[in-house]
Amino acid sequence: MNPRRHSMGFALMATLALALTAPMRNTSAQTGKRAWSFDQDPVGKMPPGFTSALTGQGTIGQWSVMKDDSAPSQPNVLAQTSTDSTDYRFPLAVADGTSYKDLALSVKFKTISGKVDQGAGLVFRLKDKDNYYITRANALEDNFRLYHVIKGRRVQFAGANLKVTPNAWHEIKVEARGNEFKCFYDGQLKFTAKDGTFKDAGKIGLWTKADSVIHFDDLAVEDLGNTRSSTSPGKIVAQKLVDELAAKRPELVRIGLHLTPPNHADNIIVACNIAARIGQKSDLEDLKAMRTGKPVVLKEEGNFDVTLPLHTSSGKLIGAIGLTFKPHGTERESSAAGRARKMAAELEKQITSETKLFESAG
Repeated sequence: MNPRRHSMGFALMATLALALTAPMRNTSAQTGKRAWSFDQDPVGKMPPGFTSALTGQGTIGQWSVMKDDSAPSQPNVLAQTSTDSTDYRFPLAVADGTSYKDLALSVKFKTISGKVDQGAGLVFRLKDKDNYYITRANALEDNFRLYHVIKGRRVQFAGANLKVTPNAWHEIKVEARGNEFKCFYDGQLKFTAKDGTFKDAGKIGLWTKADSVIHFDDLAVEDLGNTRSSTSPGKIVAQKLVDELAAKRPELVRIGLHLTPPNHADNIIVACNIAARIGQKSDLEDLKAMRTGKPVVLKEEGNFDVTLPLHTSSGKLIGAIGLTFKPHGTERESSAAGRARKMAAELEKQITSETKLFESAG
């Protein structure tokens, strides 16, 4: 036996064994997934592969790994501990070497303290410290919001009010596909939105505000860049009609068709200009519009959200259509319902039958 070949083979086996048994920081590179638990990182320091940055004024954040017996994955968390109370101050912990456009990004967080704010967030498509998207939850304000930050200026474009319990672990998650966003809190979808500010891939990271002391754990990201869109070639006639109406009526923020597909028990969104909503069950207002034959008008984030019964061109009730749009000046609900009815009629006159809507658009 060749002793040199034998020793090289042994060394190779030892190297493989070490690689397989070593603690893993980032998982499943083949599937585009990465995760950070911070459990193998040195306590008292910024974890390797992360850089501290600051949007706004005040001192830069103090980020370090620390032990937390309550951590979802023990023993460590990544904490932002600076209590600088400058109001327009946003410490960032940026994950170096990351670049994602379409992604599913999540983190678990616990608010510890903060008199000015108790905000915890995720940044994505980050170009630099002053240009990125941020979705965050706030335990002092009890809300969950989505912003774009342009040249350091933060502007909200979607959100929801909900209870954010302090000193308790929660999870926030965002899914981004193109200009469509889907935001989850503790596993539940809370809102969707559209925005075209940042179209390219960028870095991901963590975010806090002002004097917020926050613990983070289990940061995870999945690349959705290869995920086939529900509205890609091969779409059904219902989606084709939605796309055409969206192109014709740019004032429409959201269009959704609610129908019961063949061999399906529930009424769901079968077509929408926001791909992430397709397949979701219809809400109570959608079902109410179908049941009563009357429009249901709500106000959401400054927009009118009008749900109307959906008919074929011959007048047969087949489902519901939801239209979201900005008001005209001081427009009232009755006027908004009338405007929505006219837009819905443009689509209805093209529907010869319910079954036709589920055929391939070719």
